[in-house]
Amino acid sequence: MRILICDDEQEYVEELKGAVKKYMADHLYSTYTVTALTDPKEIMDSDSVFDLIFLDIQMEPYNGISVAKALKDRNKRAVIFFITSYNGYIDNAMDLQAFRYFDKPFDPERLYSGLDKAMEFISESYVDVFADDGKQSLRVVVDDIEYIKYENRKTQIITVNGTYVTKQPFSYWCDTISNSFFYRVHKSFLVNLHYVSLYKYNELILLDGTRISIAPRRQSDFRKFWFLYLQKR
Repeated sequence: MRILICDDEQEYVEELKGAVKKYMADHLYSTYTVTALTDPKEIMDSDSVFDLIFLDIQMEPYNGISVAKALKDRNKRAVIFFITSYNGYIDNAMDLQAFRYFDKPFDPERLYSGLDKAMEFISESYVDVFADDGKQSLRVVVDDIEYIKYENRKTQIITVNGTYVTKQPFSYWCDTISNSFFYRVHKSFLVNLHYVSLYKYNELILLDGTRISIAPRRQSDFRKFWFLYLQKR
């Protein structure tokens, strides 16, 4: 996990860095890095990508809103916390779906509560895939999964970055990936609706041209699910 702290006051940078590291240690997180900066220009001049971000809103030459927008473009799943004592930026910050706002000096208890929710969100954004050969495992972003299928006694995860054969059974993925944009349209297909380009009553056509049949007994329920999905977009 890549963590960024950026505040133009060194005192708060060090205080927040210490609190975040304590949280990670207390919750037994070991695979993370913390980048702590006082100059937002360093971020804007780089192509660095972060998963968890703490930004002071009032900074120069770039304010926290501008930095957040740039970082969201690099990683749309990034979790952002804003540090501010000035409410004039709040409306713009809300457009970026910030997790929480902290006043200075920040309250450690409130910080840890926010981190609990952030870590839960980040964990749900990824799934661990164990390869069928048993020699490797990797983390896959849920949003990058186009569909999962069971064929020839193998479960395949088709993503925007490639296809993986996993030793976890198809039923495991149907139970694990439970959200508002995946649907099991067939006993052997779990589809991410974000990648559907055309819906027919008995068939889905994906953006890459893949055609997937909708099982007759699922067609009516899927139709309702599809229109609910469209309303949420």
